[in-house]
Amino acid sequence: MTIQEDVRPVRAVVRPRQACDHCGGPFGMVTHRWWGSKFCKRKCKEAYLGEIMLDRDTVHRWCGLLRVISRSRSSLQQTGSRVAPA
Repeated sequence: MTIQEDVRPVRAVVRPRQACDHCGGPFGMVTHRWWGSKFCKRKCKEAYLGEIMLDRDTVHRWCGLLRVISRSRSSLQQTGSRVAPA
């Protein structure tokens, strides 16, 4: 009786390239992090946060506009409901 060796190709594990979430550059000795994001330099992190704050301000402006629209609609509905039916 012979022993047959099952020869299977060994698959190498390929890791994704570690890159900065802002510029795509490689990391150095220090990795700067913010809520799961990784950055190669402090400047990349600050630039990313600046972009996020711009987006956040835009959302707040839109929410303020929606608040104004909803208030004007509700005031129109309230004034319309005060009229007694004839």
